[in-house]
Amino acid sequence: MTFFSPEFVLLFLLFFVIYWAAKNFVSMQKLLILFASYAFICANSLYFALVLFGFTCAVFVCGKYLQEHGKLVRLLEQSQKFSKDLANNTKNNTQNNTQNNSQSIEIISYKNKFAPTSNLALGVIIGFCVLFLCFFKYYDFFYGVFAGFFEFFGLSLFESVAFPLGVSYYTFMSITYLLAMYRGQCERCDDFISLACFLAFFPSIVMGPISRASDEKGLRALLPQFNEPKNFSCGDEIFTLALFACVKLLVISSLLSPYVNNIFSSVYSSSSSASQILLAILLYGVVLYANFSGFIDMSRALALALGFELAQNFAMPYAARNIREFWQRWHITLTTFITRYIYIPLGGSAKGFTRTQINVLIAFGLSGIWHGAEWNFLIWGLLHGVGLVIFNAYKALALPQLNYYVSLILTYIFVSFAWIFFANDFDNSLVILKGLFAALAAGNFGSQTALVILLLVGVGLYHKCAGFFGFCVHMLSCMPILLKALVLGLVFSMIIAIMPSGIPSFIYASF
Repeated sequence: MTFFSPEFVLLFLLFFVIYWAAKNFVSMQKLLILFASYAFICANSLYFALVLFGFTCAVFVCGKYLQEHGKLVRLLEQSQKFSKDLANNTKNNTQNNTQNNSQSIEIISYKNKFAPTSNLALGVIIGFCVLFLCFFKYYDFFYGVFAGFFEFFGLSLFESVAFPLGVSYYTFMSITYLLAMYRGQCERCDDFISLACFLAFFPSIVMGPISRASDEKGLRALLPQFNEPKNFSCGDEIFTLALFACVKLLVISSLLSPYVNNIFSSVYSSSSSASQILLAILLYGVVLYANFSGFIDMSRALALALGFELAQNFAMPYAARNIREFWQRWHITLTTFITRYIYIPLGGSAKGFTRTQINVLIAFGLSGIWHGAEWNFLIWGLLHGVGLVIFNAYKALALPQLNYYVSLILTYIFVSFAWIFFANDFDNSLVILKGLFAALAAGNFGSQTALVILLLVGVGLYHKCAGFFGFCVHMLSCMPILLKALVLGLVFSMIIAIMPSGIPSFIYASF
């Protein structure tokens, strides 16, 4: 069941009425969300729901432990600070000594409680979450590597394990929760129901975004919102998000993906011209963006309809003038997660230029492997890493900046060629590249050259659409109810008339 199926639409409308009927009862709304989320997951697979529930229970127990362990760490830090202040200030010694003794007693009690553990507790628990994800994500890969070894000893394992719905997203979200508990940032929403809703929230469990348990760097956390009173006040934004989602998914992605797939699959016959292959390469990024951001727009629309604000995951990525800016605009929540929990712990940019570039390559390499244990994903990640290293070196050498439009188009071309390894396995990626160069060498340019140029011109002008979403929201807000209903009805009718049959699948579902 997808967001665009008639069954989901009808059930959501029914849930919408019941949910807002309980507007004054936050706890009741949480239970309704939890029930709806697990019903949505069970509609796909009961197995997926059981995996998520078991994982949620484990995360809750670990979170409670880290919450207490984190208190000890903070008390020790406060005690050290207090001791320094005491050494620098000899006034009010009696009062200070009383406070110091009180803190010392509390610290001793925590030390006794956590004596069997070490400061590695946080790392071990985070490692458990990572291994949980790796088990499902890379089981097939490791089974293929070690199958002969197990057979030699007469051991039998499952040949494959089903990849649970949304496991990558809720695993990453659980890591933000555990760290927030350790830092004392979830004291007001550390109950099991809030955590279960946070990890299973049906508008975002399939396609993200990767929500956070605590606010950080302008990203509003999702977890605290489950304990806040809700108001329905974003109707125009909800309709606009739904409209954008339908245009991206049902029109752009659905109409362009058959052409791209046909060209990619026909390169074996050597019948495609250079311009056809190049156009397919340049269009794949459009298809992927329209598909992924379209589902995210619908996810945000559904969440807003329930009074929740999800993080923005895309900010016009193809208006980026360099590879760094591209990753500040593309899959923003994943970029933020990798930066915060991989790149910065490696040292970030604090240990010199060379070490920074190594950290960049490691972070992007891991980002590629996260998408799959295949060579093509590793190459895709490293291509972006190398691109960013080159950009950093270019800036460090203080070389002259490129023309604005030239940088836009060059960035898009680079990203598009990297997508080849994302969209195809390693062997097929090489076949596509060989087919392109063979067609160019043979002078088989084809009749699609004008379309390639037109597409690149469109990329150069794409940034002019920056305020279009806000414009649509504003226009809807200025319309009377009847006119608004008429306009939306006409637009959605046009979309249905233009779209091909069938509902597009979510390309990122396997990640």
